[in-house]
Amino acid sequence: MGSHFRSFGAAGILGLGFLAACAGAAPDPGRQTYLHYCAGCHGTTGAGDGRLAPHLPAPPADLTVLSAANGGQFPTEHVLATIHGYPGKHAVSLMPEFGPLLDGPSRIWVSPEGEEIVTPVALLELAGHVESLQR
Repeated sequence: MGSHFRSFGAAGILGLGFLAACAGAAPDPGRQTYLHYCAGCHGTTGAGDGRLAPHLPAPPADLTVLSAANGGQFPTEHVLATIHGYPGKHAVSLMPEFGPLLDGPSRIWVSPEGEEIVTPVALLELAGHVESLQR
């Protein structure tokens, strides 16, 4: 499974952006990354009903209820940490470690506690798309 995720490179991102531009829509990098990496398990709407979901030993999270489960606030910091992952995460979670795949340009993200954290732009865009999926 790991080699599949590593195969998505700059050419794939550019190709997805080109397809969106041809369709007349402005490319949304977070959405495109989500569709490539996340929709197979979590589904295109984030409801946990992706094409791979029935084949997993545990159901994928329903990403559409993250805000509702967090008192109406989107848990950005938790989502960033969950997506990014950490080495050895596979031992406690089915979700792969995406951190190395989202490396690239970074910017400062300010946590709810005011901490400034250098964060990959692709990770912020992906978390932004997950936030847009909230009911």
